[in-house]
Amino acid sequence: MSVIPQPPIQPIRDQALVLPLLSFSTGAADGFAYLALGGIFTANMTGNAVLATVFTRPGYETVLAGALTAIGAFALALAAGFRMTRARGNDASLVALIASALCLAAVALWWWFGPHTGLAVFGLITLSAAAMALQTVAAKRDGVPHGATTTYATGTLTDLVGDIVDGKAPWSSPRWLVLLALPAGALLAVGIALYWPAATPLLPLVSTTASIGLIRRRRAG
Repeated sequence: MSVIPQPPIQPIRDQALVLPLLSFSTGAADGFAYLALGGIFTANMTGNAVLATVFTRPGYETVLAGALTAIGAFALALAAGFRMTRARGNDASLVALIASALCLAAVALWWWFGPHTGLAVFGLITLSAAAMALQTVAAKRDGVPHGATTTYATGTLTDLVGDIVDGKAPWSSPRWLVLLALPAGALLAVGIALYWPAATPLLPLVSTTASIGLIRRRRAG
């Protein structure tokens, strides 16, 4: 009697709210980084590449150092994340998300109890960029297409509109939520930074932890 192979578990794509939550986390992390970590991004590497060339900006040397730190940390965390999850099978995405949440927790703790001026900012940038890279690893290991990763809004928009034009997705596709969640996260981060700055690094941590909880609940149920 032959055994019918079971399809791989894809916890991120199978849960309607997980991708929007992770996209919200991306927006919140970038909003926090731009406001508090020297005007750079820790998820949007395209933006950092541009910022690194705007030499007429006041404080350019600091921005350049921060942007390069974020790009380097993101790349190294991608390599570490893909290596760490290479043999994890169905657990790969969950492992990467847990590692991402741990980095975000470290950012929050450092922000509350450690120094966050001078060279210490580069440590915060490194941890936040690593968290966003690990989130990208989670999406890739889940099989999310290249244009739908939660840290790449341009690709997500391109992939979605292409599918709509080709008749593979309706204009009412829930995938719009992934795009809308990113600026929503950034907007909320800016609002909280105005009135409760200490809570700002909690936003990406809470949304990432919520996505982990949804995945665990699906597996348990």
